[in-house]
Amino acid sequence: MDKLSSSFAATSTSSPSSWIPPSLLGKWLLFVSSLAILNCVQNYIDYQFSRKVYTSGGASVTPLSARTFGTWNLLSAVVRFYAAYNLHSKPIYEACMWTYVIALGHFGSEVLAFKTAKFTAGIISPLIVASTSLATMALQYRHYIR
Repeated sequence: MDKLSSSFAATSTSSPSSWIPPSLLGKWLLFVSSLAILNCVQNYIDYQFSRKVYTSGGASVTPLSARTFGTWNLLSAVVRFYAAYNLHSKPIYEACMWTYVIALGHFGSEVLAFKTAKFTAGIISPLIVASTSLATMALQYRHYIR
């Protein structure tokens, strides 16, 4: 049984608050993971939010592209969720950092290279979350990974 499964098994009879990671970084990753899951659901149900983000240069957001974006968010959420509970695992920690690098690359390229998005709240929010999360994880790397 891996660490995550054993930690869930140990807390299955405990209060819901015992499921929250003890570290601030773990709590943050759990929060961001939860937001990504909500964004995934949102993109599957109604792609209007994605249409507000990708508004420039004749960008066409279709139901398929919104669901693809939602699936990408779900994958990122799973990686971040595992990282929230396994901050001392180098492969999981680094995979989580890569989710933020990919997000920065995606949103940055949509604004700067492809010109399908403008600097609006829909782009600025994920850029802030990704950049601050990545910077924090880089600064805290030696604390968690030895």
